Amino acid sequence: MPIYTVKRKQDGAQLTKRLSFAEYDAVVSGESLLVDQDGAALEIVFDPGQVGFVLKDGLSGGWASKTNKERQFRRERQAIMTDRENRHVFKPKLIPNYQGQEAHSWADVQQHVRSEKGLVAASTYAPLVSKERMT
Repeated sequence: MPIYTVKRKQDGAQLTKRLSFAEYDAVVSGESLLVDQDGAALEIVFDPGQVGFVLKDGLSGGWASKTNKERQFRRERQAIMTDRENRHVFKPKLIPNYQGQEAHSWADVQQHVRSEKGLVAASTYAPLVSKERMT
């Protein structure tokens, strides 16, 4: 049920009151009189600062539940697809070579470059050698 801001006609004090849609329609049309617990007349005032609503799950689910279901589906699907990719997709490895000639390992290439071009040129192969040693 919505909460409305109401004002006492006697002293102008503002209060909040919860009304159903049917009660609100009756007050606005003049069929019913809105009174507080002391019997003082109240009138509904426009208070845009108090506008609010709550999204709740209905029969088909609400926005929040559908979003959570979609996220859960995507997480599960990602795990399945990652597993499939790991089992079925060929992942080529970089073949060590120097000037078009295949080598046994990147360490061999680095050693060859060190003997031909020096330490500075050989240091460019350091990341490949360290990655090769890790695997």
